[in-house]
Amino acid sequence: MNERKRFIGQAKSAIDGKGRCAFPREFRRQLTAEDGTEFVLTLWADGRLRLFVPSEYESFMNELDQWSDRELAEQFRLGLRSSLVELDGQNRILLPKDKIQYAELTNSITFVEYRGKSLELWNTDKYEAKLASQTEEAKALFNKLCFNAGFAGGSNVQK
Repeated sequence: MNERKRFIGQAKSAIDGKGRCAFPREFRRQLTAEDGTEFVLTLWADGRLRLFVPSEYESFMNELDQWSDRELAEQFRLGLRSSLVELDGQNRILLPKDKIQYAELTNSITFVEYRGKSLELWNTDKYEAKLASQTEEAKALFNKLCFNAGFAGGSNVQK
């Protein structure tokens, strides 16, 4: 196991009739012993789910605790509908039915790197449609951001 502090990559997995999906090998390799085999699964924006290792979830909730608008923070926390899930002996995760319905998951799920040791879980068809819908304007903006941030040999963005 390695000591990465964030997940890197994307991967697809099938969902069986019982709501189980294999946790992709690409991400299992990036887990540390400290990360464990339990995860926190939440609802996320635009019909996606978010999967956290517990320490990343704790950091996320600590950030939420710092919000000055306590009512908004509480509404956000309630909207997450967090669930604890874990890898079984075959490296599968059992997805709760409410999460499957929310994300409109059917046969395939796509795991996508997010912040730190968390992943977004997408309906594969929606993820592929999102990628395909990127306009030339969006691609040009991405290139501009890369250059302005100095990631592609350009100058740094003003801070």
